[in-house]
Amino acid sequence: MLNHPLANGFAHLRPIRETDLAHWLDYLRSDPVRQGISWRPQTTDALREFVDATELHNPVSQVRFAIARTDDDALLGTVGLHTISKVHRSADVGYDIAPDQWGQGLATAACCAIVEWAQRQGFVRIQATLLIGNETSRRVLERAGFEHEGRLRKFRWIEGHAHDVLVYSHLPAER
Repeated sequence: MLNHPLANGFAHLRPIRETDLAHWLDYLRSDPVRQGISWRPQTTDALREFVDATELHNPVSQVRFAIARTDDDALLGTVGLHTISKVHRSADVGYDIAPDQWGQGLATAACCAIVEWAQRQGFVRIQATLLIGNETSRRVLERAGFEHEGRLRKFRWIEGHAHDVLVYSHLPAER
């Protein structure tokens, strides 16, 4: 699945590399991205620890892939799973895209690809939580086949404050 094509071959999924970390941290710290995410890594060392905890071939707690441009392999974003439960065959999806790459369908394509990958790994429920007001992410999830399930009150703690989130899920089609 690595080097999985996205967006008509414009991009692909691959492992995150050391050379991606500075750019990843840079755009994660940008205001447009920070407004939509609850994760706040502060250093490339923190990102390195996150990547080092990822096991692509044996997901236990998290997996994360780089979304890279096909032409030059440059990092455009990331997508992955966290809060993985093998017992319950469930996981949460997370993604981020560099703001200068927004509007190209990368997040939707990446969500579809990670759901497909997770289902091949035996997962049944893939869910996503998004901060109230993150309309861009809501549209991404809906285009990727996720359905709104509800609201979790005071679910994410961000910079000293509790925030409500919306819950979306993707389940396999009933047969």
